[in-house]
Amino acid sequence: MTTLCAEHGISVTGVTKATCGMPQVARAMLDGGVNAIGESRLENIHRLRAGGILAPIVLLRIPPLSGAGEIVASVDRSLNSEVSVVQSLARAAENLGRLHEVILMVDLGDLREGLWPDDLLPAARGIAELPGVRIAGIGTNLSCYGGIMPTEKNMRALVDHAHRVEDALGFKLDLISGGNSSSLPLVAAGKMPSEVNHLRIGEAILLGRETIERRPWPGTMQDAFVVAAEIIELKRKPSVPIGESGQDAFGGKPRFTDRGERLRAILNIGREDVDVSGLEPLTPGVTIVGASSDHLILDAGPAADETGALRLGDEVRFTPSYSALLAAMTSGYVEKRPVGREQFSRHSTGLLAVGRSPILEDIERWPGLRALGYTAAKAELGATGPADTWEKALSPEILPVIAAAQRLTAPAYGALARRVAAREHGPLGMLWISPRPDLPAELLASELASESTSQRPAGNQPAREKPGAGLAGRESPLLEPPSLRSPTGEASAESRVSAENLVFLCLQDAGPTEQAMIRRLRIEAYTMEDVDLLGVREVVRRAMRTAAAGTRGLYVRFDPRCADNGRDGLTNREVHLALELIALSGLLRAFDLSGYTPSGTREIKRLQHFILSVLGKRILSR
Repeated sequence: MTTLCAEHGISVTGVTKATCGMPQVARAMLDGGVNAIGESRLENIHRLRAGGILAPIVLLRIPPLSGAGEIVASVDRSLNSEVSVVQSLARAAENLGRLHEVILMVDLGDLREGLWPDDLLPAARGIAELPGVRIAGIGTNLSCYGGIMPTEKNMRALVDHAHRVEDALGFKLDLISGGNSSSLPLVAAGKMPSEVNHLRIGEAILLGRETIERRPWPGTMQDAFVVAAEIIELKRKPSVPIGESGQDAFGGKPRFTDRGERLRAILNIGREDVDVSGLEPLTPGVTIVGASSDHLILDAGPAADETGALRLGDEVRFTPSYSALLAAMTSGYVEKRPVGREQFSRHSTGLLAVGRSPILEDIERWPGLRALGYTAAKAELGATGPADTWEKALSPEILPVIAAAQRLTAPAYGALARRVAAREHGPLGMLWISPRPDLPAELLASELASESTSQRPAGNQPAREKPGAGLAGRESPLLEPPSLRSPTGEASAESRVSAENLVFLCLQDAGPTEQAMIRRLRIEAYTMEDVDLLGVREVVRRAMRTAAAGTRGLYVRFDPRCADNGRDGLTNREVHLALELIALSGLLRAFDLSGYTPSGTREIKRLQHFILSVLGKRILSR
């Protein structure tokens, strides 16, 4: 789709709102050639920024007066139809020292948002005089509310409106935004006016369908999203209910066709989770006959269950319509699981032991290491930075184990993460196993963790505290040898950690600032209370699933202070189990226990045994 649009001089903003701003979806869209991401809700925009999306973001829903400051701080561009709202955005942009771009929306008959054409020029003239904002273009929205289709006539009207604005303001607009997915057939037919140079496409990319007749779009797949539910009952029953009929749970009067006795399956999903009318079963011969709030009822066909067509506990899969996708993504009861990159297996045959900690002493001769299929080599933190030594030593077959005397800083971590990520051809998730969430804040790939550096305070107000500072802890000694600093002292965007794929594990303490940041960035965190309630196996399983989703593996940061033999933290056996589960997953791409000084020989041996567990050592070899 982006190639087709590019051939006609059209740039594409990929719309992720149906997925609630899922960063993995945004990354896939950017990989596919969109130039920006479009979102309708600030919560989703924060999620995208926290998930490492650094591309321009466009706010698609008309901004509220009450949210001007947050909008200017969070997005690069917004769609607008109210002059008073743009005035509020202008004041907020001035206060923050920013320039906010606006696209003026024109209503061409769909009767959703937009200035009426007669009001466009007066509004444009007034907005052009405002400091802090810039008119980047004009646009329209069609087919969403009134079902009005894009045509040559209304697109030409949009272009004429744009020319009138340009003549009135004396400059050329960057964008003429000709609508959404419904405009694609006009582009494909070669009937879109050449002046239209921007579209906002969501549904067509996500579901592979044009949005006028919902036909499959050439060259795309229709199963990028699949809704799956489990059969929780499978029985033969009549096809018509027995007894006097009244209203159902939703106030409707259901009607049934008598098809005799049928094999009926009940699934653990219902109207509270998804728009049932928008589900299309992928299993041949299966049809949806109804749903309650918690159950979906299928007619499994006349075949008996002895045929093996369906079994209790089987997963039945459906392709969703746009409304079904939106409902499922919004539901808190539906688990969202990115797939496609989760073909993991251990492929390392060598270890690179990094650092001078006594933990790694004589690693080349550790008993059992060769039995696990590893050979070991050592590397030091170089005089001019870690890349000098690690870059040459790392390869697809090498697993780095870091036990530097000082905890890795953001630049040092970044150098390693970039190299490992490049080796894996994709991003890494992070498991942070520690009693405190003391991740260096500059590693967070989030606008929230850096936005204050580009904001100036209004009037005499003091500058705000940099969000994310608490994660590092102002009193935490972030030991940063000059040789490990980048020129700016910060990690690059490519090596930062996505909050979407960061999980804190086995927390024993978190300060107010740290707690607030975990909540704001929606970082998944498991405390020792969770370990007590759920058990180590379940907590680690959940943590790995979140951290690894849509990535190429895990960077595991392990602070041995979380293992105090059960006083406040984990027992030794619980630690071994957690690390064994990580080894079995095949997800491990780097293991870091730097910054910890063991107290003696016994402690060194304990930590060496921990390392062997994460490398795959078991009590009985299998």
